[in-house]
Amino acid sequence: MSGRYSISILGILLVLLVALPSVSEPATGTGKQGDGTAGRPEELPVEITAERLTADNRTHTAVFEGTVVAKQGDVTLYADWMKVFYSDSGDVSKIEAKGNVRLTRGGREISSEEAVYYRKEQTVVFTGNPVAKEGNSMISGSRMIYYLGDDRSVVENSRVIIKRRNGP
Repeated sequence: MSGRYSISILGILLVLLVALPSVSEPATGTGKQGDGTAGRPEELPVEITAERLTADNRTHTAVFEGTVVAKQGDVTLYADWMKVFYSDSGDVSKIEAKGNVRLTRGGREISSEEAVYYRKEQTVVFTGNPVAKEGNSMISGSRMIYYLGDDRSVVENSRVIIKRRNGP
């Protein structure tokens, strides 16, 4: 897709170290950061694609806008806008996502208006009408915390709808 950027946090760090004045052409290469088979989930690389990237080395943040997709292992986070916070070494510490937020993992999907991902804790906090779906079942609430490492959730003010596979 023309005008689309594919860049990992390591790529952001390299761009910042080289001090390019702006990103005007799509990144080249595969964007792959290994096969993702080794290491704990929080140690896997985070790969982000978006239509626009604005990075600020002074504040160690990068703002991605337009059809943003962040992947780490088997987890994919989609949004209209994401702000990534990273360390001096380029490691992601937190991602704030807004607008049409959706997280997928296996056959599960969680959607909301906003979410914050905390890499060290391996949690994602969803706010703004979060809804989790798996198969025919659905859980909604006012706030949802998904613990990626434990594959469990905590939902405040929850409402659960469980449907049988064949029927109501």
